[in-house]
Amino acid sequence: MAGLYRSRVGGRIVDYVARFSSSLVDDRCILEEDIDGTEAHDIMLHEQGVITRQDLVQILGTLEKLRDEWKEGKTLLEGEYEDVHEFVEAYVIGLVGIKVGGKLHTGRSRNDQVALDIRMRLRNDLCSVSSLTLELVNALFVKAEVHVRTPFVLYTHMQHAQVGTFGHFLLAYVEMLLRDVQRLLDCYDRVNLSPLGAGPIGGTSLTISRNRTAILLGFDGLVKNSLDATSSRDFMLEAAACMAILMVGLSRMVEDLILWSSSEFGFVELSDEFASVSSIMPQKKNPTVLELIRGKTGRVIGDLSGLLSMVKGLPSGYSSDFQETKPLLWDSCDQTADSLRVLAGVVSSLTVNTERSSAVASASYVFATDLAERLVAEKLLTFREAHRVVGHLVREMVDRNMQPKDLSSSMVEEAVQKVLGKRVHVDAVVVSDVKDPARSIMMRKSLGSPNPMQCEHLLKDLKEEAAACTAAFSTRREKLEASASRLRELVGKFLS
Repeated sequence: MAGLYRSRVGGRIVDYVARFSSSLVDDRCILEEDIDGTEAHDIMLHEQGVITRQDLVQILGTLEKLRDEWKEGKTLLEGEYEDVHEFVEAYVIGLVGIKVGGKLHTGRSRNDQVALDIRMRLRNDLCSVSSLTLELVNALFVKAEVHVRTPFVLYTHMQHAQVGTFGHFLLAYVEMLLRDVQRLLDCYDRVNLSPLGAGPIGGTSLTISRNRTAILLGFDGLVKNSLDATSSRDFMLEAAACMAILMVGLSRMVEDLILWSSSEFGFVELSDEFASVSSIMPQKKNPTVLELIRGKTGRVIGDLSGLLSMVKGLPSGYSSDFQETKPLLWDSCDQTADSLRVLAGVVSSLTVNTERSSAVASASYVFATDLAERLVAEKLLTFREAHRVVGHLVREMVDRNMQPKDLSSSMVEEAVQKVLGKRVHVDAVVVSDVKDPARSIMMRKSLGSPNPMQCEHLLKDLKEEAAACTAAFSTRREKLEASASRLRELVGKFLS
């Protein structure tokens, strides 16, 4: 390795050990965060009188040169360096010399530095994932509004349960996704605390201002205890858990869509741009992207499991095991973001076969619960009596190969007589209402039910909640952008 920090051990580390020990490849995604953090730290050092303005200007100028070269692809993050932190410091020293560049790392450890870089990158990832989640929510809103009255069989145990609407089905996932966004918001607030200035573990004897660097970098506050600041990774675990929970919800949604798009169900059809074909079977239209989301969910769960396994046995303080946590965290964020982006496209372009879903609902015995409840509402039977009667009635209809349309009020009366041994009069309107999926749905009165009026109220409430979530993350993102702009302006003033 380059050996910038190797004065204690001396000698050159062998190549394969250097490659094994280096995190340089994994650190490429935090190079700019490392530059920003270093600039804020060194500006603070100058303001505290630790380094001169002249030295600061040379350091800042070199860091900006590195940033420009990185963006233009002229500088690659490579070489015999332990990590991005050594790379950046060595780059500055290489251009301005050790008398100036050697001051860059004053009052700081790589331990608080890497914790800072991860938090800076992660807060942007949390904003991006939240934004993509809300884009999927909006796609579901649009589709739900169109199908708020489309009859659709709801399932329990993968058996016909009750009749609902396709819009009601989609809104269930909206509500779930908005809980995911709330988790991401809460997680963001714990991520956006600065560890910088905590030193390796026990702070520094130099005169620094942790609050100043936190303000320069757009943090809401500090991780106050220096040991906690450098050795805790629970913020990473929480973020990865948020991603895993979100992906589990997406996986359940795509499993539904995979089933509904099969020939056996035929309720929906994916747009051609989100489907693939077989190499040998010409008739196939495969929901491959949905299957990949389902598969990537396992990958993101694995990232969380790996993070938990790495951290669980570590003593307090910094350990190099932490180096292996970064790729898992970035992967969990990246896979989640990609899955959200693809699924929003799938939902937006999805075709719903309303004739098929309505026909299945009409031919199903999902009227059973509604019939039992109507017998109760008409004060003809107790619910348990009605449950017994309707269960018997359905069994007889199945045995006689009868369809729901064949049901009559006289059949219900006969079933009551046979099962309970008493006579009741069942109005024909009661039976005709429950046999018609659209009218059956309209009879539902409970909050959150598939009744179109309830769905429209729910749509309004969920849209307001989504707007509040959007505003909350917009505020956080705007604060980050404003702090970044102020830092750029401050750097520019020193360099002008």
